[in-house]
Amino acid sequence: MSDDQIVSTAERIHDAALSLFACYGYEGTSLSQLAEAVGIRKPSLYNHIESKEGLFMSLVEEVERAFFNELDASVARYDGQGVEQRVFGLVSDLSRFMLQANQGTFHKRYLLFPPRPLLAEVRQITARSEARIDVALKDFFRQGVRDGLWHTLTERQFLDAFYVLVDGLFTERFLYSVDEYDRRVASVWPIFWAGLQR
Repeated sequence: MSDDQIVSTAERIHDAALSLFACYGYEGTSLSQLAEAVGIRKPSLYNHIESKEGLFMSLVEEVERAFFNELDASVARYDGQGVEQRVFGLVSDLSRFMLQANQGTFHKRYLLFPPRPLLAEVRQITARSEARIDVALKDFFRQGVRDGLWHTLTERQFLDAFYVLVDGLFTERFLYSVDEYDRRVASVWPIFWAGLQR
């Protein structure tokens, strides 16, 4: 078997696993389903993966990296702008990440419904991720303090408000069309921003 065939099979396993885990979750995806989707026999999977658990966790790590690539790009894109533009830009950019069919769905699924056997590992990764998001948000908050935007708002309230907004919007993303989702974001944003400046 040539290197090209090995890479091709590995890529097919990767893509099929991401799609199946996004659709059916960890518990709802079997290695037999995966082998069938790839077009190989189940024992052949073990030429490319160590275990279902290992495959799932490698996809979690990959999707987390993609998420933070989006976050870092957003922070850089709006650097030097006002706080509102920076926060709204981040909300919009992370929303676009969630619109990616397999990555976005898989990301949301393992955040909300981490597999019981892998709960501790997934929670460790998501805790590290939230701490990294906090770094960007705290920078936004400090800029708002320097600009005199906040009157009674604390840093913790700012972070909590951002997470509640984004989590709510991520849920909306799965319920509505892109156009309706965009309309809702545009509708709620002025209210959210005004609330921060109370």
